[in-house]
Amino acid sequence: MGGAWQNLFSVLLCLSSLDQIIDAAKKQKELKIVTEHKPPTCHEKAEPGDLVAVHYTGRLDSGAIFDSSVQQGREPIQFQLGAGKVIPGWEQGITGMCVGERRKLIIPPHLAYGPRGQGPIPPDATLTFETELVSVQKQSYGGYEDTIFTAISFLAVPAAIVLFVGYLWNKVKKSPNKQGTEKRKAWKEEEITEEIFFSLLR
Repeated sequence: MGGAWQNLFSVLLCLSSLDQIIDAAKKQKELKIVTEHKPPTCHEKAEPGDLVAVHYTGRLDSGAIFDSSVQQGREPIQFQLGAGKVIPGWEQGITGMCVGERRKLIIPPHLAYGPRGQGPIPPDATLTFETELVSVQKQSYGGYEDTIFTAISFLAVPAAIVLFVGYLWNKVKKSPNKQGTEKRKAWKEEEITEEIFFSLLR
């Protein structure tokens, strides 16, 4: 019996410590991350630019659940990390997670919904999210290369047309000046020839 009571006391002490951490985090101005489970091996970590899928349960200060993908049987939420699709507390809290890892995110108001609130979330609420990273899809840079190549190919033809038109315009613009110069030169040569001719007659 003594061992059972001791184990129960240890569990209660751990829960009390966790509650103290949560209460302290709520008074802080920064995000607090509590790792509840981490796989022995981490093959992939969530990084900015990755498409991540996350299961979550969100709680208010009172402990009341305001939203949960787990309890409502929904698919995990998917979003691109670092793209500003979720609140800043999530952006910071999910970054670096391993697939299968579970974290408790204690998010202060300025990293959540701030003074405006959102739906059942009151203004200036500190939120606690229990999260689990389900999957990570790494960003493919080949897509960017294909997009750039397509854009260059698309713009090449109009650019060539513009350059050709510009060339023709400059040629047409310069042509009358050249002809005029040649005419003035011919007239001057005729005048010199006439002066020489009349000087010989004198």
